[in-house]
Amino acid sequence: MKQLVATIRTEAQFNSEREETSKFDQHRRSLSPYSCLPPPPSASRPLSSHTFYPDSSADLLPALSQEERDLLEPVIGLGYPMHAAIWALQKIGKQSPDQILGYLVACDRLCKQGYEEVQVEEALEMFQYSETKAAEFLNLLTQFHEMGFQQNEIKEVLLVHENHRERALEELMMRVE
Repeated sequence: MKQLVATIRTEAQFNSEREETSKFDQHRRSLSPYSCLPPPPSASRPLSSHTFYPDSSADLLPALSQEERDLLEPVIGLGYPMHAAIWALQKIGKQSPDQILGYLVACDRLCKQGYEEVQVEEALEMFQYSETKAAEFLNLLTQFHEMGFQQNEIKEVLLVHENHRERALEELMMRVE
């Protein structure tokens, strides 16, 4: 399955798929303003390695097992691109369609709050895919980084102190002295 992520397509194919996805997303938005589906690829959102070179379903489906196809089918049916669903499957493993969808929705919500996709994925993984804990971590990470602390130290301290703001800040301050 890792070969799937590494597949690179030409820019013309990529742009063609972006246009199709954008048309679908415009239609979808006209149907429901409350949808939690992912934004179109043209939205100003950081691109990570798993969203930069999407593949067509025809390229990806043969490489998936029947079990994987069965897990991804409901997620794709809700409008998520195949490459995003496969990425979620790789991240959380062969769970249930609800868990894959939960991961994608959590990523989407946290990215919409302004966090970088790579940081969102890392935070979700660190906190066993708990959106609440990941959001708290990302918020504190941003606050402490704005105070001038180094990101690696912040991550370490927040993990040790389980996102407890005061204890984490106290330890960061002691490290500066």
